[in-house]
Amino acid sequence: MIDFETRTLPERPSEGAPDGSDVRIRLHLPGGGMAHFALGAGQVSRAVRHRTVEEIWYVLAGAGEIWRKQGESRAIARKS
Repeated sequence: MIDFETRTLPERPSEGAPDGSDVRIRLHLPGGGMAHFALGAGQVSRAVRHRTVEEIWYVLAGAGEIWRKQGESRAIARKS
């Protein structure tokens, strides 16, 4: 059993992601985790393909596009 821990969002990034965004680790468990990613205004992240990781994206603020591809299926999600 893992003890509960309350965390606030760190002021500085914990690390950088392969796509160029700043990462603040929120939670890390044996079966998964949660992180906060930030991409500055005007920045474009690099497309990254994961072999063993699945992601859920939730946009909190700003405007932009998220490009997705799964097999032959492609989609662009826009937020303005």
